[in-house]
Amino acid sequence: MNLMIEEQSSCCKRRDRPSGWSKSNSKPKSDAPTTQKATERLTLVFSEPYAGSSFNGGNLKAFRRLLQRTPVYGAYKAVGHYPDYWYWILRGRPQRSPHLLKQKVVRAYGERFGLKTLVETGTYYGEMVAAMKSRFARIYSIEFVPALAERARRKFARDPHIRIFCGDSRIVMPEVLALLTGPTLFWLDAGYYSWVGMQPDKQRLSAELEMILSHPYPHVVLLDDARGLTGQDGVPSVGDVTSYVESKFPQRTVEVEYDIMRITLRK
Repeated sequence: MNLMIEEQSSCCKRRDRPSGWSKSNSKPKSDAPTTQKATERLTLVFSEPYAGSSFNGGNLKAFRRLLQRTPVYGAYKAVGHYPDYWYWILRGRPQRSPHLLKQKVVRAYGERFGLKTLVETGTYYGEMVAAMKSRFARIYSIEFVPALAERARRKFARDPHIRIFCGDSRIVMPEVLALLTGPTLFWLDAGYYSWVGMQPDKQRLSAELEMILSHPYPHVVLLDDARGLTGQDGVPSVGDVTSYVESKFPQRTVEVEYDIMRITLRK
């Protein structure tokens, strides 16, 4: 069976509302409007090299799929984060945040709360692990796709403080929690609104949050792609998740900024 690996957050939408969420009609805010000047500049920058060329979008996608099979794809993506970040700035900082900003947030929350361990769901090509490996004393990352998990294991084979797990994060999470000896930063980035080629697990996000927040230590949780919490097609809204967390765990507070939901101890 051929498996095409795409960004997990762009998978098909779920049809069933997870249990534990309350119904809500809240909708995500649209991206900030792009200024005409920035649009013209970026159109010029990105279109000129290919003007009159047969190297069109289809060929670019084919080239990217081919590159995904090579060991250099992780480095290719890492380099691409820099133009992506400046493109985001020029567009007026829309809702979808670039990976460099996500790295900054993870690093900042680790430092702010004095956290020495990072748990990630959704390893993908190991970009966040690579960016944080010198920032945390211990990193555990869970990847669903076996080929990606094995690739990450090879990539970080010389880093004894990094451990890659393979499997459904909801199933693997108890094993990871059992390894923790203190407060930990959780970076949840495993496409909680859908899976590629699988029936949706309508309780996965609520189950993982309950496991993490019920654990003896006061963990900090960052949930990526909060814009995916649309409140539509069976997906909970930001309001649903906020109400669920703050009612079930009243010592916690929830806020969303730059497309990242942040769950911390209430002051």
